[in-house]
This record gives sequence, structure tokens and C-alpha cells, in this order.
Amino acid sequence: MAHGGVRYLEKAFWQLSKAQLDLVIEALNERNNMIKTAPHLVTILPILIPVYTYWQVPYFYVGTKMYDLFAGRQNLRSSFLMGPSKTLAVAPQLDGKNLKAGLVYHDGSFNDSRLNSTLAVTAIENGATVLNYVDVTQLLKKDGKVVGALARDRETGKEYKINAKSVVNATGPYADVILDMDKDPQGFAPKEVQKPKMVVPSAGVHIVLPDYYCPKELGILDANTSDGRVMFFLPWQGKVLAGTTDVPLDKIPENPTPTEADIQDILQELQHYIKFPVRREDVLSAWSGIRPLVKDPRAKDSGSTQNLVRSHLLFTSDTGLVTISGGKWTTYREMAEETINEVVRNLQLPVKKSVTKNLILAGGENYDTTLAPRLAQKYGITAPLAEHLAANYGTRAPLILEIYKQDKTNQLPVGLAASTDNISYEQFQHPFSVAELKYCIKYEYIRTPVDFLARRTRLAFLDSKAAAQSIDGVVKVLGDELNWDSSKRSEETQKASEFIKTFN
Repeated sequence: MAHGGVRYLEKAFWQLSKAQLDLVIEALNERNNMIKTAPHLVTILPILIPVYTYWQVPYFYVGTKMYDLFAGRQNLRSSFLMGPSKTLAVAPQLDGKNLKAGLVYHDGSFNDSRLNSTLAVTAIENGATVLNYVDVTQLLKKDGKVVGALARDRETGKEYKINAKSVVNATGPYADVILDMDKDPQGFAPKEVQKPKMVVPSAGVHIVLPDYYCPKELGILDANTSDGRVMFFLPWQGKVLAGTTDVPLDKIPENPTPTEADIQDILQELQHYIKFPVRREDVLSAWSGIRPLVKDPRAKDSGSTQNLVRSHLLFTSDTGLVTISGGKWTTYREMAEETINEVVRNLQLPVKKSVTKNLILAGGENYDTTLAPRLAQKYGITAPLAEHLAANYGTRAPLILEIYKQDKTNQLPVGLAASTDNISYEQFQHPFSVAELKYCIKYEYIRTPVDFLARRTRLAFLDSKAAAQSIDGVVKVLGDELNWDSSKRSEETQKASEFIKTFN
């Protein structure tokens, strides 16, 4: 979500916290910037708060109006109140017993994998060098200052010495690993994994359900969970995204996996609102993500992450290493600007003011909301495929469709790329084609099946079974394009299969 944080606004009010309020205002401003700079990826989403007690009606009404107020001129749309009958008309899934009202406010929704890839492509087009599958093995130091890094290509094993005037540690939950390197005189990481000191990692579990669990154009916010958290049930990529949990961790797992208890927790909360049975077998995919929350040294360590501010922390160590950590997707641009400003101050560089507030991301250039029907008309494709490509690639979609036209095999779903035997309707339920895969190989630096299934598209997150059935097809296309031998194909098939299992 691209959001200011309604819960943070509530905390700011009850705790009289200016820090929380500043976080909300900053995020509300950046929410608008996301919609402006990536109009194809970020859309406005109305979110419904069902209210089941009379006293909460004015409470939530005032809260949503304050949310609008602090957004100022950048408010997306005004929040509004509905009676129970109208609330059930727009959200017939809800249990109407004792329903008193519905409050609707507005935030942003986006596909994070596509935004992440689009940012990398945009950076490259503006002069950056972007490397994937490269590990930093050592920070290079001279006279006690960090002057670069030793990096290793994970595919070839080749090492590269990279000299730099400034090194920025922007590694999310792994920020403490780089800080440990920074503390070592030789710039090496400790031999044993250390417990994070600055970052408090938190696991957040989400599940994906069929689209009938939520209105197609309206999200639902559960503001009365049993433990005081907020849960969302949102339309996302043609499915329903539900979550999240908030569990503190001592260390960062390589492949975080949701527990059955986490999944049941979300399903039970959803059942409080839905009038038909919420079934475990309806879960299409489940995953656990790691949030790099910044530890507040003033806060008492209670073992919970609820009182941690989701803001970011920026500082320069004595060695000159610049570290940026914490924050959230909504404020990514502001965090990047502040980080580069820190680098500029440290090096006393004569540079121009940041332009990223107005820099349209790749695919957003000349975008308008009629792109999907125009693609359908020009290329003779179905409306769902046109909508998928327009919403995820924007004005770059024609590049995919030119590949799509070249060969009928490029028009196949990726699940059928290895074999067209036993064709079923289910294989056409998702719009991910061979043409899209080939585009991502050429323009978005895919190196493994998981890159496509989970990091350029969200098929693994949307439907783990469909992703598992697509592995052979993705491996075949990747293998043919990248000249893999049979051993490499078998290895990548096994790795992808093991990864997809973590979504079950």
C-alpha cells in the first residue's frame, strides 16, 4: 500500500506524538508523489471500515476526516460515511448483523515487484549501473575511511574491486551485517552471524484468497483485531490480499516461511466480518516478509514491534559509511533524497537540487487510463491481458506485445511453455505469457525462474500452485535464451521448486 498510516495518526493523537504525526504527513505527501511518478503502477483504492458499535461511528468519522485534513491539497478523495444498507450494497460479503455504518477513506495500492523493477530500469536509463546477484564480501578501507567494496559475482565467482568516494549501506534488514563490516578494521563481516543491533526485524505474514472475499474495487480494514493490530483485506492483482501479522525476530531467515498459526490468525480475523465460511483450502498462497524496523533506544524492550516507529534512520559513521534503514515503501523516494543529500554534504559536492519528485518512472511516460483498450484494439488481444500489461508495464507494454506477435509460442501462458499436453482452463487464469517472460529476460535482467515468478511478476504470491506448475515452462524459456545445459536446468528447477514450497 501507498499510505500515510491511519493507525499512526491514531497513535499520534493518543500519545500526543509529534514524531508519529510527522511520519503520517511525510507519507501522505509521498503517497501523492508515487501516484504522480508511476501512474500505471499506483492507483487510488477506497478502503472501508465496517463499524459495529455506535460509539465508534463518530470516532472513526473524525479520524478519517483528520486523515484527509493532514493530506491537505494532496488529499486523494474525501472520506465519507455510509449507513448499513449502503455498506452492504457495496460490500455484500460483510456480515450485516449489528452493522451500524461504514466509513470509507482512500489510500494507494500498487504491485511492489513491478515498482521495484521499474525503479531499477529507470535508474539505469538515468545513468546508474545496477548489478544483481553480486555480494559485498568486504568494505575497502584506507586511513580508517571506507573507500569502496570488494564484490563477488555469485554466478561466476569472480571478484571485483569497486572504488568509491562514498559508500551507502541501504540493505534493509541486512543493514547490521554491513555495519559489522564497518566496525572491523579490515572491513570483513564476523565469521558467525550476529544478532541485529540497530534493526529490529519483524515478520509480517500475508495470505492471498480468491476475489470473492472482498469487493473488487474496495478494500476492508479490520480496526478491531483481538490484539489491537490493524488488518487489511484488499483487492490486489485480481485476488484478495489479507494480512498482516507482526512478529519480532531474533535473526533474519534466508527464506521466511509463514506458520500455520499465522495463517489461521488472519483467517479467524476475516471470519469476524465475512458471513460465509472462511476456509483454509481457499488460501492460494501465503508468505512471510521481513520489515527492517528501526529500534528506538528510548523505548522499553517489550518484545513487540507495535511501539516501534516505522520511520527511517539516516546517519554517517566515523568511517564515512552512510547508512539508511527503516522506513516503508511509501517514503522510499524521500529516503533516497535525504540519503543523497547526506552524501553531498559529506563530500561537499556542487550538485543541483533533486528532481525525483517530478521524474516519471519507466512506463509512466505519456501514460493515460485508456492505454488498455488501445492495446486491445491495436494488437487484437483480450481485455484482461491488455489490462494486465497496461497496469504493470504502462507505455512499455507495446515492447512485450511486439514479442507476443512474433511467434505463437510467445502467446502461450508460461505454464504451457514446456509442453502443451493436458491443457486446462486453469492454465489460462493468469495473464503471464512467454512474451512477458522474454521481455523481462531482455530488459529486466532475469537470471533465475524465481526472478520471474516472484520478483518481476507476483505469480508465486498470487497462486503458489500455478507458480509451481509454471516452473518447467519458465526454465525451458530461460534455458533456451541463456544457453543453459541440462545440469543447469535441473539445478534451477530444483531451486525454484524448493522456493515455491515456502508459499504453501
